[in-house]
Order: sequence, then C-alpha cells, then structure tokens
Amino acid sequence: MSSALHVLAFDSSTEWLSVALQLEDGAILAGSEPGGARASQRLLPLVQELLAEAGLRLGEIGLIGFGAGPGAFTGLRAACAAAQGLAFGLDIPVVPVHTLLAVAASAEHAAMPASTLLVANDARMGELYWALVQQGADGNLRLRAPAQVASPQAAAMAWVQALGEAPPEDVQLLGHAWAAHRAALAAALPVAWRKPLDEALTVTPKAAAIARLARAAHARGESVAAAQALPIYVRDKVALTTEERERARHVEVVHP
Repeated sequence: MSSALHVLAFDSSTEWLSVALQLEDGAILAGSEPGGARASQRLLPLVQELLAEAGLRLGEIGLIGFGAGPGAFTGLRAACAAAQGLAFGLDIPVVPVHTLLAVAASAEHAAMPASTLLVANDARMGELYWALVQQGADGNLRLRAPAQVASPQAAAMAWVQALGEAPPEDVQLLGHAWAAHRAALAAALPVAWRKPLDEALTVTPKAAAIARLARAAHARGESVAAAQALPIYVRDKVALTTEERERARHVEVVHP
C-alpha cells in the first residue's frame, strides 16, 4: 500500500483546534487556534485555508487522519463527523488516531530518548485520561494497555503498581493533565515521583503528529472506510448529575 499521498489531519479533542496537511514529499503545513465550541464552525474553513496555502484542491487529498479520542465529547464528534463526511465525499480512507498516542508523537522531539512515556490528559469532572506509551523496535508508538479514565488518586495508585514506588529514571510524563491535577497527584504519589512530576511536559495533540501517525498506519494497512471511522470513548458519562454536583460542593465546604 503506497504512502505517497497527501494527508489531511485534524484534532479538536481539547480546547484547541489543530489542522495539518502533510504533502506527498513529507512536508507539513499546519495551523491551530482556540477550538472548543468554535471547532465545528472553524474546522472546515481552516482546512480550506491550508489547501489554498499548499495550492491543492480538496479532491487531491488521499487520506484523512483525525484525533478520535479520548477527549472532549463535542470535539470528538465534530472531528469524526468532518472526517466521515470528507472521506465519504472523496471516497478515500480514514485513520482514527488515538489522542494519547498523538500526544506522545507531538512531543517526540522533547521526550525522547525516554523509553517510558506516561501520557495523561485532563478528562474534566475531576478525572484524567491516561496510558503508558512505548516505542517499538520498528519505531512505531503503541499503547502498552488500553487507556483509562480515573481520579488522580486512582491514577497514582495504578502508576505505582505499573512502574513502582520509584519510577524508572527514563520516565517522561506528557499531556495536559498537570495544571488541573498536579497537586492531587503530588499528594497521592510517593516522594520519588516528585521529580518526573515536576518535569512533566504540557503537550496537546497536534494535527501534524496525527498526519504522520495516519500515514504510517495506512502504510500498515490499518486505515478504514468512512463509515468505520468512529470516536474512541473511554468514558460514557458526559457530565455530573445535579445530585453529584451538589455532593461535590458539600465536600468542598466541609473539607476546604
């Protein structure tokens, strides 16, 4: 399966909208801007801007990669709908890219030669998405186990169980969970984890990394038809109930 094709990629799984175009020769054009609720309105115009910059028509795109999740529900649905619609109209394949792998790929230049990558993204509702990522002998990034969603306390316990009370010296923490959860993680993790936690890199998934991952997956025969391009949900619950919000507020008052 030839990898010589133009790849369109985008991600709106976080508060940022990222779009990239990887040309046949490997050159990449990319753009990003605040996303969130605006992502569904701005995604396609941003795609058109990149195509115009590259001097390409939409019909010249041969593959689409998108950040499939986990991430913000609205953003995942917007990206998936755009990927399905474009791919169906162009009759081209799609690669749904795991967003935690995309984070690892987005930070490769800074994280390597670390061989143990712990990626954690803010999942809101007091939780985070996380997974351990490893680079195989073939250079491809893979999840060591399925991604999980957990409270900082539960995640900390799982990290200690997986990596030990004293983590490997080459461990690198990546993602955008640290601003929201660092204090809770620091309180739950052993002291030996303080250094990697202090050195954690704040990284969001970049469409340029998704384009590279999509091209590699397509070359391995892992792309799918438009109808099979679906979001990756790790958590089915979108928001707290009124009762849960009231209980959380009560806990905050009793335990400031």
